[in-house]
Amino acid sequence: MSLTLLERLGGRQAIIRGVEDTFRLLSRHPHPSHGEAATCEDYAAYLREVLGGAPLRDRANNLLCRLPAAPGREGRPRLILQGHMDMVCAAAGGFRPEADPVTIVVRNGWLRSDGRSSLGADNGLGNAAVLWLLSTGRVAHGPLSLLFTTAEEVGLAGAREVAADWLADGDYLLNTDGFHLGRAIVGSAGGRRETWSRPLSTQSSPPLPAWRITLTGGLGGHSGDDIHRGRANPIRLLAGFLAGLSGGRVAGLSGGLAHNAIPAQAQALVLTPGEPDLAPLRAALERYRQTDPGLTASCVPADRPEQMWTAEFQSHTLAFLSGLYHGVYAMDPAFPGVVGASANLGLAGPVGPDYQVCTFLRAARAQEEGELAARHQALAGAHGFTGTVTGYPGWPGDRANPLAEVLDRVWRSQTGRGLEIGTVHVGLEPSVFQAKAPGLVMASTGPDIVDAHSVDERAPLDRLPDYVLLLAGTLEALA
Repeated sequence: MSLTLLERLGGRQAIIRGVEDTFRLLSRHPHPSHGEAATCEDYAAYLREVLGGAPLRDRANNLLCRLPAAPGREGRPRLILQGHMDMVCAAAGGFRPEADPVTIVVRNGWLRSDGRSSLGADNGLGNAAVLWLLSTGRVAHGPLSLLFTTAEEVGLAGAREVAADWLADGDYLLNTDGFHLGRAIVGSAGGRRETWSRPLSTQSSPPLPAWRITLTGGLGGHSGDDIHRGRANPIRLLAGFLAGLSGGRVAGLSGGLAHNAIPAQAQALVLTPGEPDLAPLRAALERYRQTDPGLTASCVPADRPEQMWTAEFQSHTLAFLSGLYHGVYAMDPAFPGVVGASANLGLAGPVGPDYQVCTFLRAARAQEEGELAARHQALAGAHGFTGTVTGYPGWPGDRANPLAEVLDRVWRSQTGRGLEIGTVHVGLEPSVFQAKAPGLVMASTGPDIVDAHSVDERAPLDRLPDYVLLLAGTLEALA
């Protein structure tokens, strides 16, 4: 009697151990966007030494490795398995994303960090599943290309540098950057990355007591995957409170981590004759008790700064931060339940001589992106901010996607359930690849990941075998 696919791979515990060990290997160096060089070498070494491949590296540190088909499967379609090597570096407790590797722990069946940083399961866990699976040599696959990219989290920058001939011989591309097992993604939103700046304008501080007001404990999260959850934005909450603080003068306001991460914290330095009354701020927090139960406000005395914001700069900056759109703007009419357009105020604070504000717009339709962009542009103009913009196109969804249909057949045979086939409100690299290889049929799947882009990012270990079996079954179905 022939062995089942699960038996060939050694059982569920062997799969969990293999993927976890591979993920730890790929996570041993810091790998923020544009800082993946050491991690790129770890991937390249694995491709050479474990898989026997000859990886190619381009100027952006993207990697391509073509692997031969299993004997007798040489004439089958070529599948490109693709993921990104960088991670969004949410940080707490003194963690330095550029210098400190993630400390990975297992707690109550979840793979996660030690709480000082995000985990990097987005997209390292999908990559680890692919590499470990192929290392077993127990799957009969056709011709493969493994493509690992850099700087995905900053506007799909690495994917933009991928040469068209790296994709030209592919028939299918399976991206492993999904967050929800049981879903096949066939389309994604476009993204508009906005960076707004205004020169800091300060004056000497008066002889008033100084206070540090802090909002901490928000859940934050992924600005696409979590935006519909209605979580608090501490930057906007604090800006709104300061705008109404009678007699208060602001010496500083900062918060957030990245364009595409919902902020979990913010802090301000203010000067007032007496201790600020936080009652209005705490009342505002009550609206978020269900979404952000750990969000708290505090006020402590601080050393008086030499400089504070001028009254004009304070008025315009607080109005700008309060007026920027944050949250769901519209739902996608073609895919019920999927967000169609949104905006995230992700980061604010001083950068050199300027005050900088970072926002991220996502939209399935150009019309709604244009409406949000025009709103932000008008607000910036009214308050003295100028901006730079980068972005990437959407990936139009099609339910009749041949690769998604293969994934669905495999999933049904393994679980008795169909895959959810749809689009997502995040940016995925196929949106860039479609212009480079118009005939390439693309879909995306991924292991379960919860609270990506936050220090709470985690993945359930007991679901990893199901994802690996989906990958393995798809490889054999295409071969």
